[in-house]
Amino acid sequence: MSVANKSEEEDDLGSEKGMQHDSKKRKLSKSTIAMIERKRQNAILLRESRLQCKPTLTVLNALQQPSSASSNTIQSKNHINFSSDSDLSDLLTTVNCRECNVCCNASYLYEKFGENVCDECREKDKDQFKLISKTDAKNEFVLKDCDFDSREPPLKFATAPNPHNHRGYMKLYLVGQVYERACEVHGGDEGIDAALLKRSKNRELLAQRKMDKKLSELRKQSKPRQMKEVHVHEFGEESYIEEDDEYSHTCKSCGYSQTYEKL
Repeated sequence: MSVANKSEEEDDLGSEKGMQHDSKKRKLSKSTIAMIERKRQNAILLRESRLQCKPTLTVLNALQQPSSASSNTIQSKNHINFSSDSDLSDLLTTVNCRECNVCCNASYLYEKFGENVCDECREKDKDQFKLISKTDAKNEFVLKDCDFDSREPPLKFATAPNPHNHRGYMKLYLVGQVYERACEVHGGDEGIDAALLKRSKNRELLAQRKMDKKLSELRKQSKPRQMKEVHVHEFGEESYIEEDDEYSHTCKSCGYSQTYEKL
């Protein structure tokens, strides 16, 4: 076999392999490509969350600086700002999930509400870590605005678009934290039940008063109007008017004078 034939066969084999490789690429559907991209993004997020749980060299170098500069802003080469030593200690402290003991420094519940719960445990038990709007929390636990904001410590919240007002945002609270605040305000479960009962009685009393008021107004409108007394003239003696050849008489009570002719 000549060298030219061998090179032709090698070219044919290479072209066949390239066609097979291209056909494999073409077999990937759009859903498969999207799934691969989602897994890649999840892997990147997992790696970043693990890196956040470990102290970096930048943070360790910042801690080795003199204590006199602890109250000032410490600025590293990577432009990371720390306002005080407490921020550094918070970053260095590894927080573990109370359910599965996994690092949860970057979890949603820890960042928003300070709860040591990772995102996976939150997804497993959504009822336990449910969020509730401020309006629903006030109705369900008989709380006021001051119980959320003014009472120490103020309850942490997250914001979300308001479905009833597309221009505004609503505050979302963690149900467990709202329940603890309600127990603090009312003195436990019995106090919460008593407050709910009292509010329901007040609402019933208010509704009854409104109903009584409407009924009284309807009664006033349905009463027949009193008929005015019809005045009956009581005429005195008649007098004759010669010029007009007419007669006249006057009512004794109202002074009405009536003129008439006689045939």
